[in-house]
Amino acid sequence: MDWTPAPRRSSAMRREQNLALVGAVVSGAVIATGLLLVLVARVNPDGAARMRGVMLDIVTPVWSVARAPFDGVGRALGWGGDYLGAVDRNRALTAELAAARAEVQRAAADRAALAALKRLQRVREPGRRVIGTARIVSATSGSVVRSAMIAAGRGDGVVPGLPVIGADGLIGRTVEAGSHAARVLLLTDPASRIPVTVVRTGQPALVVGTNRPSLTLQDRGGADVPLQAGDRLVTSGDGGVFPPGIPVGIIIDPAEPPAVRPAASPVGAAYVTVEAAYLPLPETAPITPTGAPVPIEARRSGAPTAKPAAPLP
Repeated sequence: MDWTPAPRRSSAMRREQNLALVGAVVSGAVIATGLLLVLVARVNPDGAARMRGVMLDIVTPVWSVARAPFDGVGRALGWGGDYLGAVDRNRALTAELAAARAEVQRAAADRAALAALKRLQRVREPGRRVIGTARIVSATSGSVVRSAMIAAGRGDGVVPGLPVIGADGLIGRTVEAGSHAARVLLLTDPASRIPVTVVRTGQPALVVGTNRPSLTLQDRGGADVPLQAGDRLVTSGDGGVFPPGIPVGIIIDPAEPPAVRPAASPVGAAYVTVEAAYLPLPETAPITPTGAPVPIEARRSGAPTAKPAAPLP
């Protein structure tokens, strides 16, 4: 027989064997506990529910303590990311603010120069006059007509053909008026035609209703400059109904025909402003030509006779 002593195991080997033994014991305990829980749940469901509750009460505090360091690291990383992101956003906003301030200064100088030129040239411009503020009572979206009703009528000075303006932009124009209510033709109605100007390019055009939530841009004139998504449209003042500079919409699709999203919606607008027509057409009266002959019957009835025409030089 060989009585040679076996070589001693190294500390690393003993550690690995001990860890393997502990892992096997823990695994066996977990498996046994699971089998026990399954057996108890099959035999006594109420007892299994109480046991699960007890285990939950025991495990929850331990799990909270175990995951506390990981939660702290995650919050620290989140704070660091928020700080770096805030720094980048702050720099971008600072640059945008500086550019906006420079633009405002240039615009202020341009406005002052324009006002001086208008005074020098004695330019006459019509003024804007508010008829009143009214609540939108209802808004309809029919298959043919899209209109809204406002709680103001002829008794309040509202007549057909007046612009109706919301807080965000143009709503439409009045087409019918009663004593205390009026109907407004919305921009989305197919019969709506609004003269506009593309702010970026200065091109005149017409915004036409399509009986859908979006509008279309037609009859664009001026320089052939391609449109871009995000171009703003404002009223041009052509036609004498709508004052210039009122927001109408934003181009969302520049492909022909360009699609426009209205700047204001009657739904949820609550209140609107009704203004007088920007430049109403003068009332015309029949004029009798100077020196026109007056019938004898009119002379006998006492009607005034026209003055004779002045002789030609």
